[in-house]
Amino acid sequence: MIRAEDVGYHTPDNLEYDWAETNFFSFYIPEANLTGWIYLIARPGVGCIVCDIEVMDRIGRITLETCYFDFQQHLPLPEKLEDFTLPNGLSLKTENEPRDYVLDYQGTDDTFFKLKFRGLMEPFDIHDPSMDPLASTDPAKSGYGSAYANHFDMTVHAIGKVRIRGKDYDVDCVTTMDHSWGPRNERGMNPMGWINGNFGTDFAFQTIWKLDQFKQGWDQFELAHGYVLIDGKVNGLTKGRIQAARQGPFPAGYETVLTDLDGREYIFTGTTVNQTPWACYSNIMAINSTVKWFHDGRPGYGLAQENWPMDRLTGKGLA
Repeated sequence: MIRAEDVGYHTPDNLEYDWAETNFFSFYIPEANLTGWIYLIARPGVGCIVCDIEVMDRIGRITLETCYFDFQQHLPLPEKLEDFTLPNGLSLKTENEPRDYVLDYQGTDDTFFKLKFRGLMEPFDIHDPSMDPLASTDPAKSGYGSAYANHFDMTVHAIGKVRIRGKDYDVDCVTTMDHSWGPRNERGMNPMGWINGNFGTDFAFQTIWKLDQFKQGWDQFELAHGYVLIDGKVNGLTKGRIQAARQGPFPAGYETVLTDLDGREYIFTGTTVNQTPWACYSNIMAINSTVKWFHDGRPGYGLAQENWPMDRLTGKGLA
C-alpha cells in the first residue's frame, strides 16, 4: 500500500551511491502530435538529481529530431522531494498526497509548462498482493529488478498549458505517472517494457513487461504487472501477452491481449505516432513511443517505453 508520505524520500540508513528515487510525468496533445515528459532521478548518495525534460512531435531515429530537449544530470539534490525548485526552472509540489502533483517549468527558447496531474485512482503498488495478483517479494520478478524494489504506477488526468518554442497549447489528457525507489545501478539494468493506453477518465490500462530482445513475436514479452481502470475501479491483471511490429529495434505498433481479475479479456491494437531513442541513463537506449491505441473502435493514446541496456545487448548480433 502506498501512503501519503511515500511522495517523499525513502533514504536508507546504509545509503549507497546507486540508491535512486524516480518520478515520471508525461502529457500528450494529439491534435499537434506532441508528447512531453519530465523525468527525475534523485541520487541522495551523491547529492544530485537528474532532470530530463523533452518534447517529441515525430517518429525520429536520432535525438536531434526531438522537438525540445533540456536534460541535466547534475542538479543539486532538493531538500524535499515533495516540494522543490531546481536551477533549471522546474518546480514540483504535491497535493492530496499521494495522488496529485503540480509542476511548473520555465525553460529555454520561449518554452514553459504549467501542469497539474490529478490521480484518478489510488497508486497501484506492484508489490501489494491486495492490489496486484502478480505481486511478489522477489525483486527479480518486478520486471526491472531492484530498480523496481518499490514502485507504483497511477493513471492521472493532466491539465494545464504549455508553450513549446513560442507556440501555446492547452493540455487535457489522461496519462500514467510513476514513482520508484531502491538500488538502481546503471550497470546490468534489465530489459523491460512499460506500456500504457488511456482512452478517457473512465478507461485506461498500464502494464510492465519483462523483455527478451533475442526472442521474436509474442515470445519477446512476459507480463510482470498491470491493471485496467474502468469507471474508477482498478482491476489487477492476471495474464497478458503482447507483440511488437518492428522496424529494426524500433516498435512500429503493438497488439496486446490482457485479462483482469474478473476474467474479462481486453484486446488492444496500436500504431506508433511519434518516437525517439531516449538515453535516460548513459548506457541505456530506452525507445520512447507514443502509441495510438484502439479498443472496440475507441481510440486512445499512451506511452510505450522499451529499455535496451547497451552493456547487456551490444556485441551480440542484434544490429
